[in-house]
Amino acid sequence: MGILWEIVQTGLMYGQKRSSDSIDDRVKHLEDRLAATQDTLRALVKKLEEINKLDIDGDGKVG
Repeated sequence: MGILWEIVQTGLMYGQKRSSDSIDDRVKHLEDRLAATQDTLRALVKKLEEINKLDIDGDGKVG
């Protein structure tokens, strides 16, 4: 139970820090997360195209 409680406390502290950050810091964090998500999606589509040999994203090429 100790490790679970540490994880919960860490999450609570992180949430408190995020709420005390300036709006610019919070927007920057969201923009960074969005960029990382988009990179992941691009890599996923590329891999799916290679596996299935299909043009999923409509760019005219596979992979």
